[in-house]
Amino acid sequence: MLTNVLTALKSSNICHITLQTGTKHYMGPIFDAALSNQLIPHAPPFREDYPRLPFPNFYFALEDLVASHARTFTYSIHRSSIIIGASSRSVHNSMLTLSVYATICKHEGLPFRYFGNRYTWEHFCDMSDARVLAEQHIWVAVTDTAKNQAFNCTNGDVFAWKSFWKALCSVFDLEFVEYDEEQRNLVFAETMIAS
Repeated sequence: MLTNVLTALKSSNICHITLQTGTKHYMGPIFDAALSNQLIPHAPPFREDYPRLPFPNFYFALEDLVASHARTFTYSIHRSSIIIGASSRSVHNSMLTLSVYATICKHEGLPFRYFGNRYTWEHFCDMSDARVLAEQHIWVAVTDTAKNQAFNCTNGDVFAWKSFWKALCSVFDLEFVEYDEEQRNLVFAETMIAS
């Protein structure tokens, strides 16, 4: 799909393309059960010049494809983390989703279980404010010296989900439940669908 879009844009007046990816660029296939035990944790912060990991990653293919069209227009790659921020038109607001999940668990008397995997539960994570990310996209598009590069965009504060989960439990007056490998795949989806 991206090839078709980039090819069509060659005959337009488009000067700059931005590609939004994320920090899985540095972590590898964290949701692939067959590979997740081989992941190499990084100490924060991630650096844009880290070498690519030896795992399949769709982001690499997208970046290479955009870079291959650099003769036609400039580009930038924006690697955000989990995006948060108020938006009436976005269903990808992680904090809103977690708040709804916590509210449902409280109302239904269900345990508020973490739905990720052990790697994400134990290792550091960070978030990206949607407003900061938008400002970065604009800045790169209008700054000549920032063209044809990749940029990380996070708020700079790091946390572990196991610690953050305790804070969420406190805010929503829920009992803290430790990570459970057996429950992770079905709890979240079943809770959201059933409610």
